[in-house]
Amino acid sequence: MVMEIFLRLAVVFFAAFCSAAGSKHVYHTPERRSTGASFGATYFVDGQYGNDSNAGTLQAPFLTLTKARDTIRSLKSSLGGSLPAGGVLVQVRGRDYPFLSAPFTLTQQDSGTAQSPIVYQSYPGDAPAHLLAGAYVTPNMYTPVTDQSVLNLIGNGTSVVQVNLKQLGILTYGDLATGSLGNCNNNKLELFYPNRVEISQWKNTSTLWLHGFWSYDWADNYVKVVSVNTTLSAFVINNVTTPPLYGFLSSARYYALNILEELDAVNEYYVDRGSGILYIYSPPQDKGCVSVGSSVISMTGVSYVSFVGFTMDCSRGTAVSASSAVNVTFSNCTIGSNGGSSLSISGYNNTLERLEVSGNGCGGISVSGGNQLSLTPGFNTLKDSSIHDWSRWKRTYQPGLSWSGVGNSFINNTIYNGPHSGILGKGNDCIFSGNVLRDLCYEVTDSGAFYSGRSWISGGNIVANNVFMNIITTEKVYLGSPSVQAIYLDDQMSGFEVINNTFINCYAGTFIGGGRSNVVTGNVYVNCTTAVHIDNRGLTWQPTYCSTGGMFSQQLQSVNYTQPPWSLHYPQLVNITTDHPCVPCYNLISGNIYCRVKQFIDFNSTIATVQWLANIFNNTQDCSVLNPPTSLTTASSASSPTTASSTSSPTIASSASSPTTASSASSPTTASSASGSTTESSASSPTTSSSASSPTTASSASSPTTSSSASSPTTSSSASSPTTASSASSPTTASSASSPTTASSASSPTTESSASSPTTESSASSPTTASSASSPTTTESSASSPTTSSSASSPTTASSASSSTTENSASSPTTENSASSSTSESSTSNPLTGAYNPTTVSSNLSSGTREECAWLVSVVMGVCLSFIMTAVFNGL
Repeated sequence: MVMEIFLRLAVVFFAAFCSAAGSKHVYHTPERRSTGASFGATYFVDGQYGNDSNAGTLQAPFLTLTKARDTIRSLKSSLGGSLPAGGVLVQVRGRDYPFLSAPFTLTQQDSGTAQSPIVYQSYPGDAPAHLLAGAYVTPNMYTPVTDQSVLNLIGNGTSVVQVNLKQLGILTYGDLATGSLGNCNNNKLELFYPNRVEISQWKNTSTLWLHGFWSYDWADNYVKVVSVNTTLSAFVINNVTTPPLYGFLSSARYYALNILEELDAVNEYYVDRGSGILYIYSPPQDKGCVSVGSSVISMTGVSYVSFVGFTMDCSRGTAVSASSAVNVTFSNCTIGSNGGSSLSISGYNNTLERLEVSGNGCGGISVSGGNQLSLTPGFNTLKDSSIHDWSRWKRTYQPGLSWSGVGNSFINNTIYNGPHSGILGKGNDCIFSGNVLRDLCYEVTDSGAFYSGRSWISGGNIVANNVFMNIITTEKVYLGSPSVQAIYLDDQMSGFEVINNTFINCYAGTFIGGGRSNVVTGNVYVNCTTAVHIDNRGLTWQPTYCSTGGMFSQQLQSVNYTQPPWSLHYPQLVNITTDHPCVPCYNLISGNIYCRVKQFIDFNSTIATVQWLANIFNNTQDCSVLNPPTSLTTASSASSPTTASSTSSPTIASSASSPTTASSASSPTTASSASGSTTESSASSPTTSSSASSPTTASSASSPTTSSSASSPTTSSSASSPTTASSASSPTTASSASSPTTASSASSPTTESSASSPTTESSASSPTTASSASSPTTTESSASSPTTSSSASSPTTASSASSSTTENSASSPTTENSASSSTSESSTSNPLTGAYNPTTVSSNLSSGTREECAWLVSVVMGVCLSFIMTAVFNGL
C-alpha cells in the first residue's frame, strides 16, 4: 500500500514538472509569441543582422524599415491595390535604426484599411526598437585638443577633448535663431547623453548669443551679440537682425551662451561650426547621440497604420509628424530628446496612448483635427501618457500639449515640469478629463498651466476631473508680479466648463479674463491665493476685441454663426453682438469648496451679479476636505524627485473619475536626475546667486514641497462626473445634469470676501521648486552676462544682470531614454502614465495562465497514470 501511494505521487509530480518546464519553453520564447498568426502577412526587420535582400522572415529578416514598407507596397500592388485579410504586421527587432538624411516616410499608398491595418511593432521580448535621427559618438572617438589657438582660449592642461564631426560624415550643424513668440526655430545640432551634458566660451565673441526675457516675463527669445564693451561690461546687439522680443528693458534677466572659454563643467560641449569640431569638457564614459536628421517619421495622408513599442529620438526638429492622418495609432512609445517636439498629428480618429515624452527643445505633443466651420468632430484621443521636462531651447509658448480643432479628447495624462504652459490651444467641444498638471509656469508671469484665449467661438470645451498642483512662479522675476493661473481663460475667452477639478497650491485657480458664459462648478481649491477671478477688461482696456467690427465679430462671421450648424449648436451666439457684447456676463460660479485660500474671489460679487449678470452662490469654505491622502499617493514616490510631502498632496474625492495618481509618483524620474540632453556651454552670471546659476541643481530641489497639513485633502462634495451636454458631436457623451451646481441658495447669491478665509500657509503655498533643476541641465554654452544693450542705445550697466537665469543654461535635459531606451521606473508604478508595453504584459499574463493550466493538466494526467500503474502493479 505504501509503495502504491509512493508510485502515484511520484508519477503526478514527475508529470507536473515535465509539463511546467515544457510550458515555459513553449509560451515564453519570442518566436512563438510573434508569429503574427492573426495577420495576413508578417515581415521581420533586424537592423543588425538583417539584409534587404532577404525574404523578411524571422530567420531571414530585412535590414531596414524602408525595405519592409516597399515590400508592403509591392504586396498591395500584386493584390490589385488591396492588402491580405487581417492586414500586415512588421516586427522590428530591438536595434538602432538611424534616419540621418531623411525620415522614415509614409504616404497615402502606405495606408491600411479597417479590415487590413498595417502595424509596425517593436519585437516582443526585445528592448524597444530605437528609431533615431542622429549618429552615435562613443568615448573612443574623442581625442586631446592640440590646436594651440584653441588652447589659448581654454588653457593648457585642460580636461577638454574633441571629436571631428566632419570625419563622422556630419557636415551641417544648423545655427542658433532668435525665435519669435510661440516660434521655436530650433534646427541646430545637439549632443544628447543619458546623463546630462552642458557647454561654454569667451574671448572670441563672434559666436556669442544672449537668451532672455527682455520686456515681459512671459516672452523669451535669443539675440546675437555684435560686440562686447569691456569698459562698461556691456553687450551690443543688433536690433535689426535679431531684435529682443517686445524691446529691451535694463532689468531683464538673461544669460550668454555659445562660448568656448566657458567649458568648465563635466560634459559641457561646444561646436565650432566652421571646423566641424565638437569640444567637450571631460571625456564622456557613455556614448552620446549627435542630432543630424530633421525628423524620424513623416506621414502624410496615411490611414490605418500603427506604431507600437518604439523609442524615437535625437532629431533636430519634430521627431514624428503625421498630417491628414486617419485611424493612425502611436502606442507605448518613448519619444523624447529632440530639438523640436516629439509628435505632431492632425486628422481624424487618431489615437495616441501610453506615450512617454520628455527632453525636447521645444514643445511636447500637438493634436488637431475636426472641422470648425461644420463642427465635425475629429475624435482624436491622447490618453494615459506622460509629458514632462520640455522647453529646453524656447521657454515660453511651447506647451507640453498643444491642441486645436473640434471634438477631441485628452484623458488621464500627466504633464509636469514645464517652465510655461502645460496645455495651450483653442477649439470646440474638446474634453480634458482625468489629467494631472503639476509644477508648471514656475519661470514666468501672467501665464496658465491650462491656457486658452481670445475667442467667442471656441465654446463647448470641458475641463473636468483634473488635478492642478504647484502652479506657482518659483523663479525670481523682474518684469511683473509673479501671478500665474492653473486655468487661464484669457482675453475674453468664453464658453468653457470647469467642473470637479482639484486645485492645490496654485497662485490662482480659475482665471476668467473678461469672458462670458463660463461655468465653474464643483471644484475644490486648497492653498491658493485666489480661487476664482473674473474681470471686465472688455469694458475697460480691451474694448476693441468685442466692439463691432473687432476681432470677435470677424470670428463670428467666419463661421456663419447665425446659420446652422452654429445657430443650433451655439444658440447663445446668435444675438451676442447685441447682448451685452463686452460684459463678462452669464458666468456661473457655484458649488465650489475651498480651504486655506486667501480669497475665494478677488472681485466684488455684488457688481458681478448685478452688472455682469453672473451667478455666484453656494461656494463653501470647508477644511474638512483635508483628510489623509488616498488616491494621489503611490508607493512609487521614491522614483520621483519630489519629496514625500508633495507626493501626498491632497486628493479630492469629489469625482469618482478623478485620476488616482500621485502627481509626483506618476512621473518618471525628473530630467535633472536621470535626463541628459546636452547643451552648448553654460556659465552663470557673476551677479546671479549660486543656487540659481547652477544647472546641475540637485533633483530634490526641483520638486516643490507642500506643507503636510495641506497635503491631503479629500472631499466628497460631488460624486457625479461632469460630462458635456453642450455638444452632441462631442466625442464623449454627456449629461448636462451632472453639473454639480446646487440650487439651495440660488435665490441669494453670497459674496465670498477676501476676509472670509484664512490665508495660505507660506510653506504650503510656495513650493521650493528650483526651476533650474526641474528643467534639467545644459544649454548652448551659456554664461550669463552682466549687461546688454541694443546697438541703437547706450549700453546698460552690470546691474541689469542681476536676474540672469541658469535653468535656461541648464536647458537641455534629455530624458532617461535619450540615448537608447525608455525608462521604466514610472512605467509600471502608475496606471495613468506608465509607458509599459501591453503586448509584452499581455503575453506574459497569458503565458502565466497557460502555465497554470499546464500544471493542472499535468496533475490530472499524473493521477490517471498513477491509477494505470496501480492496476498494473495489482495485476502483478
